[in-house]
Amino acid sequence: MPSQVPLISHPHPVPTPGEIGLRRILAVADVLLGGMEEAELVDRLLPVLRRAVPADTVLWLTSDRWHPAAWRAEPAGSIGTEQAAALDPHAEDPLLTEAWHGAGTATRRSDLHTDAEFHRLPLFQSVFAPMGARRQLIMAVQPDEQRRVVVLFNRSAPDFAPQDVAVAESLRPRIGRALARFGGPLPRRAKVSPREADVLDLLCRGLTDRQIATRLGISPRTVDKHLEHAYVKLGVRCRVQAASRWRS
Repeated sequence: MPSQVPLISHPHPVPTPGEIGLRRILAVADVLLGGMEEAELVDRLLPVLRRAVPADTVLWLTSDRWHPAAWRAEPAGSIGTEQAAALDPHAEDPLLTEAWHGAGTATRRSDLHTDAEFHRLPLFQSVFAPMGARRQLIMAVQPDEQRRVVVLFNRSAPDFAPQDVAVAESLRPRIGRALARFGGPLPRRAKVSPREADVLDLLCRGLTDRQIATRLGISPRTVDKHLEHAYVKLGVRCRVQAASRWRS
């Protein structure tokens, strides 16, 4: 009687690298399609991004013409305030410079320079080495004309694979579109209080503090305080800059 060849079943076929990458992308897309405020979106997105492009830590850096650079980290607390502040658009680092000012395509640290060159960077000693960030992958999106968002994935080892780069690059336009729906910086009048807007309107008409105070029925000192608050909100330092920004 002929021997029978045992059948080998595969109830759970091993997914291919392409299928794994697609699953990672779809997991992030599910979060991006959710209806929520931007702050909540970022909170939910960071842990999913960390799984989609496997990393020890993920840093979310943002900057626009109105505000200094801001940051978030996953896990929370994985980087200190002073360390994160060093990663702003003026950082002297080829990888960060490309992300802040270049096309923002997904790029590995190892694509730009050697480990020895990386270790000689001041940022390596002050920021990345304490984090254990010896392998890095970065990408950036520009959801509107004023704002740029940089996402930095960090690992101790091994280096990010080409598949990780492909997943990050596929996610880039999706993240940009999701953030674009929140709009750019707030319109000028949404940045200031109604009374501050009244003061700025009269300032643009050439009135002095005393004339503005008389027109609005408040004291010159109160006018001055309204202007001080408006300067901060508009990102200016003086009356001339405030008037120019308010008219633009």
